Amino acid sequence: MRFHFAFLLALLGVTTSAQDTYFTRTAHVHLKTSNRLMDVEADNYQVFAQLNINTGEIAFTALIKSFEFQLGAANRIIDSKALNVSQHPKAKFEGKIANLSQIDLKKPGNYRAKVEGTLYVWDEKRNTAADALITVKPDGSVYARSNFIMIIEEKNVDKVNKLMREKLPAILSIDTESLGISRNIYVDLDMVLKP
Repeated sequence: MRFHFAFLLALLGVTTSAQDTYFTRTAHVHLKTSNRLMDVEADNYQVFAQLNINTGEIAFTALIKSFEFQLGAANRIIDSKALNVSQHPKAKFEGKIANLSQIDLKKPGNYRAKVEGTLYVWDEKRNTAADALITVKPDGSVYARSNFIMIIEEKNVDKVNKLMREKLPAILSIDTESLGISRNIYVDLDMVLKP
């Protein structure tokens, strides 16, 4: 009898914990940057995201290869061995809703959230903060939308220049300065999370 009671308590704890975590496998990330010649945009509709509605912990993971660029040549570069995405196949974010005390994720309504955490892209990690709009629907699902700017540091511009020197014909002699590549990458993220 004690075993059955202990088993039921353990099962109840697992069920309660699972109900606190909302997730989706179809969150959407849109990236946009530009240079003197054109805008470069990419979408990924296969992003895994999860949110713990009690602690405010939020995370998402996107496979680099799943980004679809509007410029076909960019897709070929991502798929080629030139970038070696197998070494760093994912971009991910791990963070928390900083103003969770002002938000009731169990009550339908619209809420403004401050999200803080760490963004991992390639071999880089950066502290990231963003504002988000969260809508709790009457059915309990949570819609979240955020946008922020990711700034490319000087050392990463040097990496891009090195890659361009290695992969493009020497006669072109192109670097990020001559292309006018922006150091700003605009990131839009939206998702519908369900228990």
